[in-house]
Amino acid sequence: MTDYLQKRGSEQYDRLATRIGHAVAQYRTEHELRERVKELTAIQTISDLLTDSDGQLAGQLQQVVTYLSQSLQFTEAAVASLSIDETEFTSPEYEPPVHQLSVQDVTTAGNELTLIIGYTIDSVSETDGDVFLPEERELITTVLQLVTAYLDRRHVLSDLQEAERRLNLILDNTTAVMYLKDTEGRYVFVNAEYERLFNVDSEELIGQYDADIHPPDMAETVQANDRRVLETGEPIETEEQITVDGDERTYLSLKVPVLDAAGEVEGVFGVSTEITERKERERQLEALNREIPRLLSAETIEEVAELGVVAAHEILDLQANAIHLYDAENEELAPVAYTDGVLELIGDPPTFRDGQSIAWRVFADGNATAIDDIQTDTDIYNPESPIRSELYLPLGEYGILMAGSPTPSKFDSQDVTVGELLTAHLTTALSQVTTEQELREREAELEAQNERLEQFASMVSHDLRNPLSVASGNLELYRETGEESRLETIDTALTRIQELITDLTSLARYGIPDENHELVSVSEVARDAWELIDTRSATLSTEPCTVTGDASQITTLFENLFRNAVGHGGPDVTVRVGPLENGFYVEDTGDGIPPDERDTVFDHGYTTGYSGSGIGLTIVSRIAQAHSWDVTLTDSTEGGARFEFRATCSDDPDN
Repeated sequence: MTDYLQKRGSEQYDRLATRIGHAVAQYRTEHELRERVKELTAIQTISDLLTDSDGQLAGQLQQVVTYLSQSLQFTEAAVASLSIDETEFTSPEYEPPVHQLSVQDVTTAGNELTLIIGYTIDSVSETDGDVFLPEERELITTVLQLVTAYLDRRHVLSDLQEAERRLNLILDNTTAVMYLKDTEGRYVFVNAEYERLFNVDSEELIGQYDADIHPPDMAETVQANDRRVLETGEPIETEEQITVDGDERTYLSLKVPVLDAAGEVEGVFGVSTEITERKERERQLEALNREIPRLLSAETIEEVAELGVVAAHEILDLQANAIHLYDAENEELAPVAYTDGVLELIGDPPTFRDGQSIAWRVFADGNATAIDDIQTDTDIYNPESPIRSELYLPLGEYGILMAGSPTPSKFDSQDVTVGELLTAHLTTALSQVTTEQELREREAELEAQNERLEQFASMVSHDLRNPLSVASGNLELYRETGEESRLETIDTALTRIQELITDLTSLARYGIPDENHELVSVSEVARDAWELIDTRSATLSTEPCTVTGDASQITTLFENLFRNAVGHGGPDVTVRVGPLENGFYVEDTGDGIPPDERDTVFDHGYTTGYSGSGIGLTIVSRIAQAHSWDVTLTDSTEGGARFEFRATCSDDPDN
């Protein structure tokens, strides 16, 4: 065209070319402006779609890709898609594009985003050799940035909402008291536990001071601790005594300064946790530690029990408590020690036997327990008892510590736990005392046995020396002279030696206590013993009587008494055996024993001249000692000897 125009004149050509150039430039400017306006409108609209507070995320993203596809230059063939990890959102009637442009991004949460725009037909005009306008390229980049920023913002907002939810959950459900005060000491915030504890409403409390709601002494202490934090700018942890419904409780308070943006203190935040029970347990453990040395230094079981009920009173505040110890002989739990509170509550404590009480059941089971209401327990000992709740603390094989209260559910698991600590030390103390007592008894027994052995050796040496000398001397004379009379003397001496050996052996044997005791008929055993000795023409008379002891040893006791009576009283002596209160007697009609000799009659070697060994009555004394009997020697009704033995005895007839 230019060539043609040039042929018609250069001036006209120049004017036309200039006009065309202006027209093209104006068109391009207007087109770019329209596309720019279209791009900005699309960005604003998509931004509005994303910031719609009422919209759901999926619906918002679906609207974004739909509107984005409608914002491209060839709307009828335009499509768009957005992929977030495995989730994809597409424009309506989406088809895979022939020409596409994609951008990618990653959110702060790690979500991978891919945004695609494109055209589904191939016959799309190009601008400067590109299907997509610069504005479209800028639009897709900006839209993806908006989506990424929106998702990041939603994630942050979700985290904040979750953090707020958790914070409110903590503030509303914690058992700790939380509060915020300004620098003047006015309340700015309190949590639900504060409201519940002091029965106040947070809206009414805000702006008030501690002195407006708490007793003066308590308010002053709390405010003094707050001032320390405000003045020093440092956190503190302190114990505070708080009055709640008239009861004083202990709280552990952590108070920290609250700083403004400039770093200046603008208030104090506090968290107070009740530690009343913990302080009580600490007191109990300290008291228990003080009691342990006293328990372990006790010398008798009764002393341990007395210390135990005092400790239970002071440590666990068990005002009505008692210790019952197991009596194996009677198979019962007998009260040994108890507080005045027991007497005030039920009077004298009872003795429990197998199958008759909760106490026996727990003792046999061995597990400490607290019963909220014993009236509902089938093993209750006394249904008429004013006691409602009881604490049972077994003492191993030794017994049980019990505490009662007229209030139901008085004792809790902490009482059981601390009670078990106390009874563990009580059981140790009882075991120690029992062991030491057994050792002392064993030592005394060994000393007595050693003494008897020494005495036996001395007796053997002393008593056998004379007959041995007689036998030895006469044997030597017989060898020298051959006189037959010497053999008779030797035989007499050997017989004497045999008698001494028999009596000395009995003496050693019967000095040892025998624990295998049984109910023995005194008259029957006496008659058996009478048959074992040479009674000549003497007479035995018995009356019914029973004692607890060893029948064999008692038989030997009667043998020696009868032999002594016949030996002293002559062939026609009468011997009587009969009952006494708590014992029995043996008396004869002989000459009796002079009063000045009665203190030595049971000594080894005592004899009045008849051919005895001087050991018989010593054996009697030893057997009596082995049975814990007291022996008294006096005159019989007819002037003879009367031996009285005091022991457990009943007047029941013999079999």
